Amino acid sequence: MNYPNKQYFSIIFLATLIITSNPFVLFAENIKTTVGFKSNYSTGISDTNIAYKPFAKMKYEINFVDIEATGTYIIYQQITDGMGNFAEINIGQGQIKTMLTIGDVIEIGGGYAIAKGHDSYNSTLYMFNGSIYIGSLTIDLDYSNENKNYDFNGDIEILNNTFIGSVSYDINDVVGYELDYHYTYNNFSNMGYSYDKNIVRMGISVYGDQTIYMGGINAGKDSGDYMIYGADIGLNKKFYNDSIKIMIAYNVDYYNPPTVSSTSGGGHGGSHGGVYKGMNP
Repeated sequence: MNYPNKQYFSIIFLATLIITSNPFVLFAENIKTTVGFKSNYSTGISDTNIAYKPFAKMKYEINFVDIEATGTYIIYQQITDGMGNFAEINIGQGQIKTMLTIGDVIEIGGGYAIAKGHDSYNSTLYMFNGSIYIGSLTIDLDYSNENKNYDFNGDIEILNNTFIGSVSYDINDVVGYELDYHYTYNNFSNMGYSYDKNIVRMGISVYGDQTIYMGGINAGKDSGDYMIYGADIGLNKKFYNDSIKIMIAYNVDYYNPPTVSSTSGGGHGGSHGGVYKGMNP
């Protein structure tokens, strides 16, 4: 059986147009608004897809609490039936997030999002995050749980769980390092099939005048026994007293399939006698 080399890259361009230092004030000085546009291009693991995401955001800051509401319209969102078939639909999403700041050391927050779209698409998303600041060291923890339902070659229900743990350290005002751990889990209830992967990433950020240059390498493994190797680069640039921000990011991952051989039992075994756990979707 052939296991093709799998590779993908995504590029986020013309992102955010964020109004920060001179926000448009609607009702009070504590309210900031943001309008922006994101686009995502991906290929390799799935059919080639370009999604467009115009959005508007309102943030209310009072004392140690921030409340943020965001509306996004996603054009050409890609969906799958979990069997190698893909389609594109349009989706509207509403999201609300809160953040609690405890002194200058701890931030704790959470959020909820709901989305609806074509093909009876419906999703709910719960988010939890926290940060700890110890001098030049920052520890970030992020967890999200999403349940998606839609009609594509049958009734599809997908549960997505994501956890990201990150430690970053700025050695000076110019250079900072990051060490990240990414865990993702997907379950297709219509197939009784689940998939997960673990990724470790090491990165570096170089800070310039209103510019951040980013790069990193990563490695990991998924539940199909594929070894994963990748790299990423990025640029974050601000203009006009921080009122406009553009972010561009590119990443590529290589999925190396396990070595398998036929056995008398009819299953698949690895080169070291291991058991192959299933296809990478």
